[in-house]
Amino acid sequence: MTDWKLPWNASCLCGRVTMRISAAPMIAMACHCRGCQKLTSGPYSLSLMFPAAALDVQGETEIGGLHRDESVHHFCAHCKNWLYTCGIAGGQFVNFRATMLDDASWVIPYVESYVSEKLPGVVSGARISFDEFPTADRYPELMAGFATAGAKPQ
Repeated sequence: MTDWKLPWNASCLCGRVTMRISAAPMIAMACHCRGCQKLTSGPYSLSLMFPAAALDVQGETEIGGLHRDESVHHFCAHCKNWLYTCGIAGGQFVNFRATMLDDASWVIPYVESYVSEKLPGVVSGARISFDEFPTADRYPELMAGFATAGAKPQ
């Protein structure tokens, strides 16, 4: 999958934070954990994982959510949209909320995590499911699968 038609533009609800993505996602995931349900006010969070250097952010963000050292949740300081999470794998990657993209119509999760906490009747469209988070040793295989079979923009 090499034709990603990059860069992509994104913004929060109020438009005070704009983002530009310059690299293809490494994986698309849906997380059904109770924390993501509460942070999104929805049945799961939908994210795209990128190398941290691929995300350029303009505008004021603030830290919110779970306030963990290993995963820092960034929100728009004005409208409070959850935008992205950094600190993944020692800061190498960001999990970007796919719905912030100007065009998120193509995003289908390849993997879903925490299906043990999935709400009844929720269908994410993911090909692979985990009761909790996949272990770190599974990510190379999952990223390779996404690269060959994951959804991408038309």
